[in-house]
Amino acid sequence: MTGMEQLVLLAVVFFAISTVFSMIGMGGGILYVPILLFAGFSIREAPSISLILILATSLSATFTFWKNKKVDWKLALVIDPPTDLMALVGGYFAGYLPAAFLQSVLVLVLMVAGTLMLRRNNLASKRPMVTGKWWLWNRHFQGNDYRVNLPLVLTATAAIGFLSGMLGITGGIIKLPIMVLFCGVPMEIAVATSTVMVAATALSGLVGHTMSGQVDGRVGAILALGAILGGTMGSRVSLKLNRLLLKRVFGVAVWLIAIRLAVQLFTWMEPAIR
Repeated sequence: MTGMEQLVLLAVVFFAISTVFSMIGMGGGILYVPILLFAGFSIREAPSISLILILATSLSATFTFWKNKKVDWKLALVIDPPTDLMALVGGYFAGYLPAAFLQSVLVLVLMVAGTLMLRRNNLASKRPMVTGKWWLWNRHFQGNDYRVNLPLVLTATAAIGFLSGMLGITGGIIKLPIMVLFCGVPMEIAVATSTVMVAATALSGLVGHTMSGQVDGRVGAILALGAILGGTMGSRVSLKLNRLLLKRVFGVAVWLIAIRLAVQLFTWMEPAIR
């Protein structure tokens, strides 16, 4: 297989991945990097190409969500900065804590989040709207009312950012359950808003890689074509799914990712067990 044939095949694979992941407000990076490594790209090349694909997927999906008025921009501006800041801190201190320990914590968090997403009701949806308390932010957006407990949500997103920075993943996989489960944000708005935040994270990461000269723009641009088409298609499908079904699709996806990370963790630890 020639180099161009391999890129075309990868573009088709990434089209499928970006279609599915854009439906649930994620960039697909958890699969992009392993596939790129399997295809022969080095560990230095794969992350930057993955970030290009995540950015392409998220931006194409964001355009569709924005056009259909599903993005809560104010919510994104409030809860995303702690994630990005703590991702920087987590990246800096990545060498101080065992990767196996951090990944174990992440697997447990994902399993809990996935289980809660498979339930019929949101935790926050059972609580009445409250006024007069500065830390409770009552949002009314596109005919929906939901409540954001600012100390709880900002602490949770900061913690997720720290884990994300250490493990090299985007925080969208956790921020979406936080919005749905603890704020009562409708699933389609949470997916759209998460997509915007994933795009911002990917862009900042890509800028860092560009500054260090580790970006293969030619390969990234070719593969991004598939990601853009997939992001557009997946976001349109997402708009047509009902809230409960979309919530459960995300719950299943989170569980599958948790299982994959657990298998990877076991592979790391197997030599020590023996």
